[in-house]
Amino acid sequence: MNLKEEAKNERKKLSQMSWSDRIWYIWEYYKFHLLALLLILGFLFTIGTILYRKTFTTRLSFAIVNDRSGGYSSTLPLESALHQALGYGSKDVIEFNDGLSASFDDGPASQYTYAAMMKISALAASGSLDIMIADQAAIEHYAGVSAFADLRVLLPEDMYESLEEYILSVPDASGEMVPTAISLEDTDFREITGISIDPPYLAVMADPPHTEDILRTIQYLFQ
Repeated sequence: MNLKEEAKNERKKLSQMSWSDRIWYIWEYYKFHLLALLLILGFLFTIGTILYRKTFTTRLSFAIVNDRSGGYSSTLPLESALHQALGYGSKDVIEFNDGLSASFDDGPASQYTYAAMMKISALAASGSLDIMIADQAAIEHYAGVSAFADLRVLLPEDMYESLEEYILSVPDASGEMVPTAISLEDTDFREITGISIDPPYLAVMADPPHTEDILRTIQYLFQ
């Protein structure tokens, strides 16, 4: 019996069955074929998704640390506003790593906090993080391991002078006081996002990958 005749016989056999019997028959005799087909389709979908994602460009990456809003905040309005203000296209991505918590007391950290702190460290170490927005405790901790840029060096002189009253200086790894973070307390940041950090400070990672867009973001937040 050739393949064509076999297919014809299978169709005839199925046409004489009830729907429940058809389903049982197909699953019983073709389940391995179906599973193989699903695996192939899943593999092709994964490859397609990876290739499609490669057509996108991450233009900015944020870490939001120690937000106390209890899940009532959203970075989507800020992401949308920045996307428009910075003139990004449909495949330009602004990445927000929110919901991160970090604790620096002597007690044991929860599993969630430990995982969040490991994620922050991994983002910083990989050079894929531009900006951290956090409370003063987190800023002081990460400044102490030289995670942030010196704002005197990063910011143009006129921008530094215009923001000087909002700038927080904290000790770096050597103990020297360095202008490290900018308070967002007098901006619309809280109103736009609902993020509750008292007050929120913006710090730029050392050797950030997207310096020009970072400066434009700071300008936007203080416009």
